[in-house]
Amino acid sequence: MIDRSSRVPYYEQLRVILERAMAEGRVPAGRQLPSEAQLCEDYGVSRTVVRQALGALAGEGLIVRHKGKGSFVAPPKVDEHLAQSLTGLAEEVRARGQRLTNDILAFERAGPPAHIADVLALTPGEDVIHLERLRSIDGERWNVTSTYLPFALCEPLLALDMRERSLYATLEQELGLVLDHGRRTIEAAVAGERHGRLLGIPPGSPVLLLKSVAYLRDGRPIEYFLAWHRGDRTRFDVELHRRRPGALSSPNLL
Repeated sequence: MIDRSSRVPYYEQLRVILERAMAEGRVPAGRQLPSEAQLCEDYGVSRTVVRQALGALAGEGLIVRHKGKGSFVAPPKVDEHLAQSLTGLAEEVRARGQRLTNDILAFERAGPPAHIADVLALTPGEDVIHLERLRSIDGERWNVTSTYLPFALCEPLLALDMRERSLYATLEQELGLVLDHGRRTIEAAVAGERHGRLLGIPPGSPVLLLKSVAYLRDGRPIEYFLAWHRGDRTRFDVELHRRRPGALSSPNLL
């Protein structure tokens, strides 16, 4: 209950009480929380206190608030490690014992936008293979990925069914293109109308935008992709190691 003698604000006490109830499974994922009026009565606090507590929980992604319906416990986010190793989503999902399926939205030979041609070090007039997929894990929509590969190196892909294949495994095992290293960035973004519709979330919902370039052993870029991950279901887990003094690449880095 609320400790009236504590210097901790009432809304913070209530936030902790509700968060603990969710963490301990007493209010499981998907369950509706009591109404604001009920919380006011149960804990003897004002509606302002309740709204502050719920707002804090919503800001942490622990609950989802639906106008006119109430607040619901959000499903737990899944840790992904795509930002710390050159693996594909298919490889990571299968390692977790889950099933990844792909709805193919585009799979074609195309002329690349200028910035993608630059990233893939293509000469003028070279085409790419554009592969766009809506990816689902155990039947739940997870991300939308738009992938570009040099057509000259990857033409045999167009004859394959990529609905349940791992792209990286196919490149290495069937095309003999061994991936060696890459660079990935993560940005906060919002879902536009199309990506929101594909992912089953309202337009304007938070998403994590992952951008990646992969290279072969000889240094040639082989893949560029953008992946829009649902912000309500995904978080990226990154393992860090402290560099020794003097090892920073730039004196301006902290």
